[in-house]
This record gives sequence, structure tokens and C-alpha cells, in this order.
Amino acid sequence: MKRFIFAFIAAFIFIFLWGWFYNGVLLKDVFAEVQSLFRPREEMMGLFHWIIIGQAGLALAFVMIYASGFAGGGIATGVRLGIMLEILAVGARCAIYATQPFPAKFLVLISVGGFIEMIVTGVIVGAIYKPAVARTS
Repeated sequence: MKRFIFAFIAAFIFIFLWGWFYNGVLLKDVFAEVQSLFRPREEMMGLFHWIIIGQAGLALAFVMIYASGFAGGGIATGVRLGIMLEILAVGARCAIYATQPFPAKFLVLISVGGFIEMIVTGVIVGAIYKPAVARTS
């Protein structure tokens, strides 16, 4: 249980910091180009707790899936899970592209960031759940 909680906290911290850095710093100008498709900044900041809840849910789901069927596989297995989950998210973004007026460039950049986020999350969780090293006498 300690490993699960530690993995969740570590994954959440990374997801939070990556979201701020990638979306808020690196893609700041890209978001400015499509600002009309989002809530006004003041309104968004008033709902910031929902971003935290969403990121915590993402971290929790990642660790739950890893712990329930991937644990013991180490970093490579964490990366594999991260890639699979981001492929799922890209599929959802394809549907979003067809139904909402987000530019393709925006969704591609969000997906690139998503792959980085999920791969690094997989590294973090896989490292925490790394297989035990057999001891020799």
C-alpha cells in the first residue's frame, strides 16, 4: 500500500508540473491562438480545483491500472502502459477534432505533450514498482 500511495503522489506531482510547464509555458502562444475556444482565464482560475481533481484522477487511474496488471514489470512496462493510455487519449482527441473547432495543430501538440506525460509517468510508476532484485548468498 505504501508503494501505491508513493506512486500516486509522485505521478500526480509530475502530471501537475508537466501540465503547467507544457501547457502554460511551452504552448502559451498556441493556447492564445485558440483562446476563444476556452473559458476566460479568470473563470478558468476560479475552477482550477477541477483541474487538480482531474489530474489526481488521471494519476490514480494510471497507478491503479499499473498495480492491477502491470506491477513487477518495471520501467519498460510503465512506459508501455503510458503509451497505450495515450493512444486511447489520441483516439478521443480524433473525435474531439471532428466535433469541436480545435485546430489540428493544437490537438497534435497536445497529443505530443500527452505522450511525453504518459511515458514519463510510466517511468516514475515503473521505477517505484520495480521488480525486487533477487539476493544471492
